Amino acid sequence: MVLDHRERLILLNLIADIGSTRLRRLLDHFGGVDRVWQATAAQLQQVEGIGPGLVQRMISGRADEVRLHQELASAQRTGVRIITLEEAEYPAPLRTIHDPPLALYIRGRLVEADQTAVAIVGARHASRYGLECAERLGYELALRGLTVVSGLARGIDAAAHRGALKASGRTLAVLGSGLGRLYPEEHETLAKQVGEQGAVISEYPMDMAPLPHNFPRRNRLISGLSLGVVVVEAGPRSGSLITADCALEQGRDVFAVPGPVTSVTSQGTHRLIKQGARLVTSVEDILDELHLTPQGPPQVESRQGVDGAIPLSVSEERVLECLNASHPTAIDVIAMHCGVPIADVSSALLQMELKRMVQQLPGKRFVRLGR
Repeated sequence: MVLDHRERLILLNLIADIGSTRLRRLLDHFGGVDRVWQATAAQLQQVEGIGPGLVQRMISGRADEVRLHQELASAQRTGVRIITLEEAEYPAPLRTIHDPPLALYIRGRLVEADQTAVAIVGARHASRYGLECAERLGYELALRGLTVVSGLARGIDAAAHRGALKASGRTLAVLGSGLGRLYPEEHETLAKQVGEQGAVISEYPMDMAPLPHNFPRRNRLISGLSLGVVVVEAGPRSGSLITADCALEQGRDVFAVPGPVTSVTSQGTHRLIKQGARLVTSVEDILDELHLTPQGPPQVESRQGVDGAIPLSVSEERVLECLNASHPTAIDVIAMHCGVPIADVSSALLQMELKRMVQQLPGKRFVRLGR
């Protein structure tokens, strides 16, 4: 069977240890995938980084049509599409980075609006403060029409995705494993939600395990898909700092959220700020630096607000009725008085803060603005 151009790119991407950098060198050296396919062992070994062992894997891998068909079938069976660098659907921002993947595996869909994206990354072992910051930024960016990019990892990544999902916005998750080997496993439901409101993406074959060396390479895609990268919490050796470095190499902006000076997870972000990263205390800091004009929040069905013209959801109305301007009230007290679950109270308060109807005071207490 004669493989077409697209199938050859996918099969090359399946060869163990070849990676996007070596693939790029091969394509540059030979002038295209068809000539790479026809190259002899001696010719392949002339390319930098292509040693005898890899040459043998390439020679045998190029002939492994069974593996190709298994991969295509596995992807189709699980609702995954494979797009190559030469296809129109390939994300335009990734074409500009030094070593774009030759193939991307996608569950969900990519849209033109995803070209206006911001990444939020940070510590896996995040503090409550960090998780709240990441979720709030994810929510507010998505509410303003931006796509939120992260890595589906525990901690800050997951919080950023959840924030975007709560705003009914778009979010992209870039994995360090194959889409058939979701990692971490406990984020299966989150990944499903991300795929429904955006896309889950990997450059790795379907059955690729979450190997440690995959994640630093994954980080270049998180930054590459984005206009800028926001680091919320990061220790001195955090992988999030690798993402920030990738962003700088790719000409993207880097932002950092300050934290307590006594916290280990503030060391990385504070170092970034000292090195010139834009300090972030609100979503406006990000929008201003990127010269973006925010879009309005998505239209949702709602009832007229108790205060007049501003539309409110049912939960927002009930929460607002439990607040006044002179007595700050904690979330748990609000939930008890208005009979709304704490999670819904928190979401309602966040939305009403954006509408300038309530204000948060120290200690996570809230007051009503206006009358």
